[in-house]
Amino acid sequence: MKAIITQRIRRVICLICLYSILTFPAQAASTFSVNPKETYTYGKMVQDIRELTNKYPDIIQVKIIGKSEYGRDLYAIGLGTGPATVMINGAHHAREWLTSTLTMHMLEQYAYAYVNGTKIGGYDPHTILDQSTIWFVPMVNPDGVTLQQSGLTEFPKSVHTALISMNDGSRDFKKWKANAKGIDLNRQYEGLWTRSPSPTRPWYKNFSGTTPVTAAETKALVTFTRSIDPEMTIAYHSSGRILFWDFYQTGSVRARDLAYAKALHNLTGYALVSRTAGGNGGYKDWFVTAYHRPGFTIEIGPVVGETSLPLSCFAEEWRRNQAVGLYAAQESARLYEARQPAIQKGEPLPKP
Repeated sequence: MKAIITQRIRRVICLICLYSILTFPAQAASTFSVNPKETYTYGKMVQDIRELTNKYPDIIQVKIIGKSEYGRDLYAIGLGTGPATVMINGAHHAREWLTSTLTMHMLEQYAYAYVNGTKIGGYDPHTILDQSTIWFVPMVNPDGVTLQQSGLTEFPKSVHTALISMNDGSRDFKKWKANAKGIDLNRQYEGLWTRSPSPTRPWYKNFSGTTPVTAAETKALVTFTRSIDPEMTIAYHSSGRILFWDFYQTGSVRARDLAYAKALHNLTGYALVSRTAGGNGGYKDWFVTAYHRPGFTIEIGPVVGETSLPLSCFAEEWRRNQAVGLYAAQESARLYEARQPAIQKGEPLPKP
């Protein structure tokens, strides 16, 4: 009797082991690299990029497009195989690093849905990403993000005094917005660049520099944007749940871009906002001016003042933005196709 019981126990153990073996791959496939419940650091982003590249080698490509002022690599990640291109970037501003979480989460969710044949917000990633490629630059300002999250510890002691001075004498860098040289990267572009209103020296926010496109990060993003020639761009910022779309477009171009803006409003629920005084020099401003193509600045999250959004905001902002990248890629494929007859005829096109 004892031998029979022992044999039955062994059979049960074998069945349990077999079940674990059969079900483990499915469980492993459902795990994700990007964790939106933690402070998203530059180091974690680099780790996630490597993991996602290994997990989805057929649809993800990675480029280092330059280095920050303090030597951190600037990453661009391409998702998709189609010829039409889209640019989505985040964290121009240091305290707005939840946009890095959002863009990396978007990248991973789209890749997973592509491979597994599922839809997101009614959009089919497999169809859309076979026609287009989304280029993500999730952290334009890694130095500023690191300073905002970790303070002075990640920077040479020789610059601590200068950084404290730029931070209005404070050692608390939670309000920091600029890059680590005190330049506001989203006031650095040649979209009617102006230094007014602007501090007169490097500062924790709003200093547009002495001339446009001088910061290493801005130079890298301009050069990369030109290399991929995107049909549409989206720059993620925080906060306010608003969407900037208007930058002196006229006629049919303005009507086109307003239609796209309204579609993005319908997806996100964010209010549409026209250009404002002091808003020149942004990435979107330069792109719209140089390319005459649609560009948008999307501010996620409720208004929180001079600090980063709390992690508790992420779930709601992802719900609002989950389909934005796929919509932009879908429309970019249509814009790309519409431009082909003119290209084939050799007709002149607007150049940046």
